[in-house]
Order: sequence, then C-alpha cells, then structure tokens
Amino acid sequence: MFVGVAIFVRLYVFEPVKIMDASMTPKFKEQSIVWMCKIPQCFADLEDQKIVWAKLNSDETQVRSVLAMPGDTIEISDKGKVKSQHRNFKWKGEDAFIQTRRIYVPKDGDTLVFSELNDVEQDYIISYLRDKGENVLVKTTLWQGDREINIERVGSTKIANRQVSLNEIDFLPWQDRYLIEEQIRQSEPGNAPIKLKRQLFYGKMQVPKTEAESVSQDSTADTTKTTDSTKVAADSVKATTAATTQKAQAVKVYGEQITEIIVKDDCFYLVCKKGTNCPDSRELGYFTRNQIIGSHVAWPDKIKEKFIEPVMKRVRFATAIVVDIWTKASSAVSNKIDGIKEHFKKEEQPAENEN
Repeated sequence: MFVGVAIFVRLYVFEPVKIMDASMTPKFKEQSIVWMCKIPQCFADLEDQKIVWAKLNSDETQVRSVLAMPGDTIEISDKGKVKSQHRNFKWKGEDAFIQTRRIYVPKDGDTLVFSELNDVEQDYIISYLRDKGENVLVKTTLWQGDREINIERVGSTKIANRQVSLNEIDFLPWQDRYLIEEQIRQSEPGNAPIKLKRQLFYGKMQVPKTEAESVSQDSTADTTKTTDSTKVAADSVKATTAATTQKAQAVKVYGEQITEIIVKDDCFYLVCKKGTNCPDSRELGYFTRNQIIGSHVAWPDKIKEKFIEPVMKRVRFATAIVVDIWTKASSAVSNKIDGIKEHFKKEEQPAENEN
C-alpha cells in the first residue's frame, strides 16, 4: 500500500523541477532541483515572493517568483527600483524598463478601458487577448499634442541601427515605440509631445486572390464551355506567368473596435530574481491563474508537514480499520469453525454409546 501511495504522490502531487539557468539566483543556483506541489490546494493562497512553476503557451515552463497579486499596482523604474504594495527592492542590472512605469495587475472581473492604459499595460493586455485566442488587430496613429501628423514619419526613425518599417509599428514593444517617439520629437518643431496612439479592433489578416488564381478560375469555367485545348493551354501559361510576377500581400480586415476589455482571469506578475536577460512578466506580460501549475515546497520538512504526515495519518487510520476488520472476521470464522467441529463431535458421541 505504501508503494502505491508513493507512486501516486510522485505522479500527481509533487514534481522535481530542474532550474536550467541562473534566473533564480541567488535563491536557487543553476541546475538546482526544486520540488513543486501540483495539487490546487498548494497554490490556492499565493502571496508575494512565493516561488511558482508556470506554463507558457509554447508548453515551456518557468520557475519564477510572485511580485504582484491580482489587483496590485507596482512601479518599476529605469534604475531597476520596484515599489509594490508588499515591499520595495531593486534589481541589479535591470534593463527591460527604459522609463519609469506604473503597472496595474488585473483581477477576474475587471473592466479595462484600452485608451486609459499606458503603453506597457497595452502591450500586456494585447498579449493577454492573443493568448486567449482572440483575433485582434492594432491601428497606430502619430500625434503631436492634439494634432495628428503623418504616420510615415516613423519610417525615418531607426531601432538598433536599422530603419523602422510601417508594417511593424503596430506590434513593436513599448520600449521601441518610446525610442521612436523621442527621435521624432527631436526633429519636429514645437514643444508639443510626440505620441504613438493605438486603437484595438477585432479583425483578421486576409490574403486577396492573386491574378493567377483569378485566371485559373476563369480557365476552369472556360473548359466547361469549350474543349479548345489551345485556349486552355494558353490560359495555363498566362496563369503561371501571373503567379511569378504578382505576389499577394495580406491585408488587415478591421472589425469592431475594442474599447473595453473584461478580464476573465486573476492575473499575476511573475519575475526572475536576476535583473537582466531573463524572460518574465517584464517581457511576457501577465500570467493568468491557470498558467500556474505548481508551487514550491521546501524538501523535506514542508512536504512532511503538508502532505506526507497527513497521508501517513490516514494510512495508519486505514490500516487500523483493516486490521480491526480482519481480526473480527478471523474471530468470526474461527468461532464458526469451532461450532461446526463441536456439532460433529456431538453427533459422533451417540454412535459410540450404542456400540
């Protein structure tokens, strides 16, 4: 029985997880093994600094620390300083934030107005919607104060020594958009600030039919009217030529504008212990409750306290019941056998007296 319990515990309750990098130093060194409890009771009461095991949409997993809970607001500065409702601290070498930002971490049921979110929060909520399978499109406009200016000004800016394309502006991370705004601000006359504004829509990318596809369809229709093989061959050549000269480009098909987002999950802000070159919520955005698949349990004391001792208590209780039942059953069977023996003994005695 104990072996069965141990197998159950290993498969369904606890998981040894190896930390493959230095993301959680100094608490956990690279190649450290940490034990994660996978049953919901173990992470029903998450709190600040709790070490958790989280799953990404790519099915990769990460061991990270809780920085902010649902409903919390945190502030992260360009110096790596962090202010939260629970504590203040500083990352060493933090490089994800090039300007101070306040970030609200949504809770289940929150209604967020997209236009009122800052650039970081907009990035996070777009990522949240996409992770939920929503087809969302972004439309970007360029403003100087209250005046809209030509968005093509973006094409004169550079990121990492390369020219910025208008095709990528909608989904560039907030740091890149901020740098673009600063470059345009330096070259535009006037004191009004430069701002890239985004609107969010339900929509999709659609590839229009190429000339080759149209010709191919016309050719198919023509063959139902004529058996002129020469014409069919000519149309085939024309379609092939068109396919090599015309390249279809996907176009955005905008649907309903998204002005408000109702959050349907508790969200968490999970981070590395180190400040730089470590993917966490600073880069990936919010982690939802269902992405957290385990909570760290110190080995072996807390495992004994939280699981092994309660399980062994139940095992001992169950064993006592089984022993008691077995004892009573054995006693009853033994008494029954004794009764049967006594019955046969009494039947044999009269026969002996007659002789």
